[in-house]
Amino acid sequence: MATDDVIVIGGGHNGLACAAWLVRHGVGVTVLEANAELGGCVWTEELDSGHRLERGAIDHSGVVGLAEELELHRFGLRFHHSEELLAAGFADGTRIGIAQDLERTVARVEAVFPGDGDAYRRLAVLAQAVFGFVEQPSPPSFADVVALATAARGSGDLVRLLVASSESVLAERIEAPLLRSALAMAGSHNQLPPWLPGTGIFALLGPSVHGRPAARPVGGSAGLIRALGRAIEAGGGRIVTDARVDRISEAGHGVVVWTSRDRFHARTVVSSLDVVRTTRLLERPSDEFRSACRRARTGALNVAELKVDLALDRPATIGFDGGDPRALWLLQEHERSLGDAFRSILAGRLPDTAAMMWASPSAMDPEAAPPGGGVVWLSSFVPGRLADGSWDESQEERAADRLLEGFRRITGVDLAPSILVRRVTSPRLWRHRIGTDNPNHLDLTLDQLFSWRPPIAARPYRTPLPWLYLSGAGTYPGGGLSGIPGRNAARAVLEDLRGHRRSPWSTARSELRGLRRAMAAYLAMRRST
Repeated sequence: MATDDVIVIGGGHNGLACAAWLVRHGVGVTVLEANAELGGCVWTEELDSGHRLERGAIDHSGVVGLAEELELHRFGLRFHHSEELLAAGFADGTRIGIAQDLERTVARVEAVFPGDGDAYRRLAVLAQAVFGFVEQPSPPSFADVVALATAARGSGDLVRLLVASSESVLAERIEAPLLRSALAMAGSHNQLPPWLPGTGIFALLGPSVHGRPAARPVGGSAGLIRALGRAIEAGGGRIVTDARVDRISEAGHGVVVWTSRDRFHARTVVSSLDVVRTTRLLERPSDEFRSACRRARTGALNVAELKVDLALDRPATIGFDGGDPRALWLLQEHERSLGDAFRSILAGRLPDTAAMMWASPSAMDPEAAPPGGGVVWLSSFVPGRLADGSWDESQEERAADRLLEGFRRITGVDLAPSILVRRVTSPRLWRHRIGTDNPNHLDLTLDQLFSWRPPIAARPYRTPLPWLYLSGAGTYPGGGLSGIPGRNAARAVLEDLRGHRRSPWSTARSELRGLRRAMAAYLAMRRST
């Protein structure tokens, strides 16, 4: 049997990005995907009615840079763009939109929340500096961040940002409770309560989005997956679906990857599963892998996601007067909704107060629905484990009904009479599709960030086995639709395959760039207080 240079386990967007990057540099690659279709959390369903549902991720703003690097336009990928990025709405009618242009957003904030316009601007400047530092290709260690911040004259404000809660970071900088609540929800993609210590950096996610438009692929999110697949095959790679990996074993100078139907030989393996699931595949895991599994945590706070996708017989509207349906809306009943919802979830109960995200695929792409129709994308947090039973079809329908009722209470819009088709995606279905109900793979708690993500690699994306690399949401910088873990893992593989060793001068320049980013973050922190 032929031996590949690299086998990539997992056909989600990170695994495909890794493979596309490798074939672009002349490496022979095979991608093994457990499901019948590629995509993982990127999942589009076409209905016979002409409605196109986005069952998974919807915002592709973070992946545009990777698409340009891989020249995915050559493989059919195009984007719809919008200057309206995020919006927040509350049951009392308060709403605020976050646009691509920072100054336009500052003016909106000041009009709705007098006195907080300048505070928001300072928060956005801080966010750009901090994420410019933490999103380096090579993850910094927490010790490096602490050492830099405490060595700088004044105080360790950067460290405090990391160890504080999102709520406390916002309370120090923003006066209006509703604006604080909206920004806390913008950072809640980490699936962590905003009152949890160590979530401070996520308070900056919302204000970090300025400068680039919202992006969604023409033809739906699956357009990204199709383009990545075409890029891989055009570069000589191959993709095998319905190929769930059962075991990985060493064989002489190579590796054998076993599925239920076949076996594949390679010199190198990249797993886009998390370190725990990858370890279970190893024939003889070492003590280092067992130790990493004990340190890794996923679902510790019992937070999972419920998705409800709707095909409507009318255009989708958000319900707030003048509210732009092209934005991704963060909806809450009141300023405490998000925090209260997380408290219920920790106890295994469906939240009584409504907090959700709303988007309309058809608002940005009219071809996502037939003439006169519309599509709605709804997402909320729910318990991964229910205190009063388990996730089954009846529980899923009950949770979906509660979500739609919460939407009505917040916006005044009753969607029920207009629904033609309803699809519910619960933790049960997520586990079946991606192997876990946590799209971040590992919790994004402070002890699993930076170079601690994952808790095994001495060097980024490597493992103690010289032929095994890790990618995916369980590696740095974490979840979200960006493809960064896939690209960075590919870079690590290429560096090692070519026997490349970075020169002292190259290493020094890289460290200096990191220090400059860190100092910019520190100075922005000082200016924002």
